[in-house]
Amino acid sequence: MGSECKGHLQLHRLHAAGGYGIGVASPQQEQAGAIAPFVAKTFHMVSDPATDAVVRWGGASNTFLVLDPATFSDYLLPSYFKHRNFASFVRQLNTYVSAR
Repeated sequence: MGSECKGHLQLHRLHAAGGYGIGVASPQQEQAGAIAPFVAKTFHMVSDPATDAVVRWGGASNTFLVLDPATFSDYLLPSYFKHRNFASFVRQLNTYVSAR
């Protein structure tokens, strides 16, 4: 993963209700320059222009919106992760969002 992706990931933190922000997994990983695979996969899934009808960045690009949860669960999740469970995705995502 290029440094531009790593820097971009660090900027996308939870800012407002209605979406999820993503960031690095922990201060230790951030210092080491490592990005958790879940965070990287989520970033690439949301950033892919081909997925904009299903999931896209919010207006300020610091949250993302799942526009079609059924398609997200049935098609996108299994493409990036080993499951189709939206609730599991949200639970894991919540371990990475910034606390405000």
